[in-house]
Amino acid sequence: MRKRTRDIQKALSQSGYRITQPRRAVIEAIMRARHSLSPEEILARARKIEPSVGLATVYRTLDMLHAEGYLERVRIGNKGYTLACKEKSLHFHLICERCRTVIELQPDRFSRALSAQLRAAGFESQKNAVEIIGRCARCQLSE
Repeated sequence: MRKRTRDIQKALSQSGYRITQPRRAVIEAIMRARHSLSPEEILARARKIEPSVGLATVYRTLDMLHAEGYLERVRIGNKGYTLACKEKSLHFHLICERCRTVIELQPDRFSRALSAQLRAAGFESQKNAVEIIGRCARCQLSE
């Protein structure tokens, strides 16, 4: 995970973004997460790494990561959450509305065929993840 975090920071730096200690902490907090996080949860986790992180830095870093395709914003109910994407091509996220666990499905034949159809139609997608919100197996068992 640390290698992925360093790779993202290096790519952002090469794209002209300043990578400050607070931004590093926000990126690291997101990349360590095992489920989607709200901006407030990211702030709490990032402050454990770098106490000087502020909420404005969290939002600016989320905007930067979203613009560069490293994360997606997801709405679960009436709350917004953020999740990191490992995959930049068209793929699917299975998101548990109860525990917020995210399963990122790797591109398969279906997603490649869908991408080909989009290109054939001359359509350029702005978002490359499809979110499917429901209940994970663990949460279904505990109901």
